[in-house]
Amino acid sequence: MNFLQQVEELRRITPRLYNINVGCENSDYCTHADKDKNCYLVFAANFSEDCMYGGIVLSSKDCVDCAYCISSELCYECADLDHAYNCMYSQEVKNCTDCFFCYNCVGCKNCFGCAGLRQKEYCVYNEYVGKEKFQEFIKNFSFKNPAQMDEATRKMRELDLKTPRKYMHEISTERCYGDYILNSKNCFSCFDTYDSEDCMYMIDCWHTKDSCDVIFSDGSELCYECFSFGLGTYNCNFSNYLRSCVNCEYSELLFNCKDCFGCVGLQGKQYYILNQPYTRDEYVKKVAEIKAQMRLDGTYGQHLPTTYRIEDTAAV
Repeated sequence: MNFLQQVEELRRITPRLYNINVGCENSDYCTHADKDKNCYLVFAANFSEDCMYGGIVLSSKDCVDCAYCISSELCYECADLDHAYNCMYSQEVKNCTDCFFCYNCVGCKNCFGCAGLRQKEYCVYNEYVGKEKFQEFIKNFSFKNPAQMDEATRKMRELDLKTPRKYMHEISTERCYGDYILNSKNCFSCFDTYDSEDCMYMIDCWHTKDSCDVIFSDGSELCYECFSFGLGTYNCNFSNYLRSCVNCEYSELLFNCKDCFGCVGLQGKQYYILNQPYTRDEYVKKVAEIKAQMRLDGTYGQHLPTTYRIEDTAAV
């Protein structure tokens, strides 16, 4: 039995968390969640409060049915939000307030059914109407009326199709290639990546540096071939579900661990191999031997396969 087979056997016999939920308060039904408060059924939500039914909700408050929501508040049924306030039924809005049925708007206030606007206010379907007419329009529009909602959606979509689109979405970036990249530098083939630097081949990563082939990372550095990392994880490879860990490889479900190799379900441990403790010198020697054999077998560098059935994951 080679080392990866031993790790696989350890994964199968080790009790597993029902949920990845770290440092949260009154947010028991959130998964891949770090430091949330009063949240319910949100996925990959960090540092958020009073949010429900969303995915990728970061540092936001009072948002419901939102996806890819960053530093936003009082938003409903929106996607791709960045510093938005009281916006509904909108997508790709940044620094906007009181906008409804809007698409790709930046720095706008009090807009309805608009697309591609910049620094505008009191517009309805991209036409400036003034404060009084806008307030009258909103007063007469009922968000509970299905016919009015369908009509607003139809008009906004028609306007959206006539509005030129950017080939990619980048804001405040330098030497980046991918899509939906914000405040980042030297990121290649990265998607939905924010506040990151010197990274490649990443999806849904934030505050990440010098990492490659990573999915779902918030506050990690020097990581490779990893999934769901965060809270200061550093120099970890070929692992899943690590929080605040350093120098770990081929491990899973570790919290506040250092120098662990092939471990599963540990907390606050150091110098462990296959969940067994070693002295520092024993650990260094044993890991070197294991890596040498894995290179001979051609297995070092292979990612851990999943042990979950698809119906038991968030994929469905």
